[in-house]
Amino acid sequence: MSQEYSNLYFSDEFVISCGTVSIDLSKNLALLLYCRLRKQYHLPKGRKNVGESLEDAAVRETFEESGHRCRILPHTFVTLAPEYKVSQAHTEPLAVQQRRNWGPHRLIFWYLAEADSTETPAMGTQEAWEDFESQWVSMDEAAPKLAREEDQRIVARAVEAVYNIKRRKAERELERTELSGSPIPEGNGSPEVSN
Repeated sequence: MSQEYSNLYFSDEFVISCGTVSIDLSKNLALLLYCRLRKQYHLPKGRKNVGESLEDAAVRETFEESGHRCRILPHTFVTLAPEYKVSQAHTEPLAVQQRRNWGPHRLIFWYLAEADSTETPAMGTQEAWEDFESQWVSMDEAAPKLAREEDQRIVARAVEAVYNIKRRKAERELERTELSGSPIPEGNGSPEVSN
């Protein structure tokens, strides 16, 4: 019989945080935060507010820490969520991470998101103790810059998702071209939510 691993945390013993790996799809850039105090790169994330959805928390925290607006981006990685169909695009988290070095147990839900690197970031969105500088980095060079190894793996997974999105889009455009004899515009360039 296999052993079950279990920990119990009551509401005053854990924190739920949410963050994004935000990508500018047209430029293949990833949004990183440079922490001037620690001289390290991080991903935007923070605590979920009471009553807030995980997705909304990820989007809000990305905006507050970076000044950049983003939207959750559908991807096709397998999920264990009910009603999932293979290759179906969805907006479930890319990863969930657990951290505990001091204080409460932390659960961090990571989402793939899309943002525009050419948009001027909003000013005055960070908390008083935050001193982050937003930096757009080639998505292929983003992972090694991050301070935490697990964050590097999350970014690598997000980059893989983006390449899958772009490959699927190219395949759909090729199919449309073959059917009609000429390319058919597909809208704003963002991936479709379903096949």
